[in-house]
Amino acid sequence: MFRYLFKRDTLLATVAVFVVMGLLSLLPINTHVLDPIRFALQDFDYNDLAYSKMAKNRETALDTNVVIVNIGKAGRPEIAALIQKIDQHRPAVIGVDVLFAGPKSRPEDSLLQALVATNPRVVLAYNLEAEGAQLVPRGFLYAGAAQKGFANFVGEEGGVIRHFAPAVESGSQSHSYFAAAVVKVADPARYEALVDRQEAAETIHYTRTPDKYIVVEGQDLLDSTESGASLAGKVVLLGFVSAESTNVEDKHFTPLNKNSFGRSLPDMEGVFVHANVVSMILEGNYIRKMPAWLTWSLAFLLCWLHMSLFIRYYLDRHLWFHLVAKSAQLLSAIVFVYLGLLFFNEFNAKINLT
Repeated sequence: MFRYLFKRDTLLATVAVFVVMGLLSLLPINTHVLDPIRFALQDFDYNDLAYSKMAKNRETALDTNVVIVNIGKAGRPEIAALIQKIDQHRPAVIGVDVLFAGPKSRPEDSLLQALVATNPRVVLAYNLEAEGAQLVPRGFLYAGAAQKGFANFVGEEGGVIRHFAPAVESGSQSHSYFAAAVVKVADPARYEALVDRQEAAETIHYTRTPDKYIVVEGQDLLDSTESGASLAGKVVLLGFVSAESTNVEDKHFTPLNKNSFGRSLPDMEGVFVHANVVSMILEGNYIRKMPAWLTWSLAFLLCWLHMSLFIRYYLDRHLWFHLVAKSAQLLSAIVFVYLGLLFFNEFNAKINLT
């Protein structure tokens, strides 16, 4: 094998592989016949198997820095009362993961408007919607809110939530992601560390399932059956948490879903997805991505090694060529996928082995 490694033909054949791949990517080939396969696999990521098959982060401890307050079916007056009650216990920040579509009555809205406008610890969630080439914020409390962040997930249109955009630009406006805006209030230094990464999209490091977060019932807080002592200095997120696993309201698919294929039910409420992002930023526990130049270098090196093996058997032992070539391809595919999963599971490093 190594006898042919530095032969001119081996190097030229390796270069030709990448040239042909590049040319094929430029051709407008009609591949609609492959649509069923593409649609079946477009939302699949091998790294999801690290969560479902390799038990990634399954033993992560309870996050005592983040508290989820379940609003249940609370209306606007109850949500305003909850914010006031929580604020009495001096939390680091109160993230309101509730979307208010429009005004109702002045008595219902006035207190809520005053709280999001004047309390520097309250961060309001809103949605961004596309209008032509612009992203337009939606939510009648948006304009008056002192602290706010958009709650849209990357891939939320029925897909698996794997990424978030720390910030997006639309015209002259810059919009911060909700969880990032929450951390900005709670821990400005950790927020700056996120900004310094200069990533347009971050991979969400799911370190905790919903049972690894403290969940407090909002009604219990209002009824004073909860002392609220555990809220002091904590990141408090208000959102909807369902008591029934079959209730899919505000639920999303995540890599933590036990079914990697053929998912039937989403597995995590939006407030827990935000909580995982908050935990990731506060702990500085990011998923590292291999640089593009390193990916291409590795791809070229592996292709070069394979080409040397194939040429050797094609020229010297042609009888065994097809068996060796197919076996090498199969073994390499298995090894590469396993190594990718291993790096993701053990070192939080995401390698694109495609």
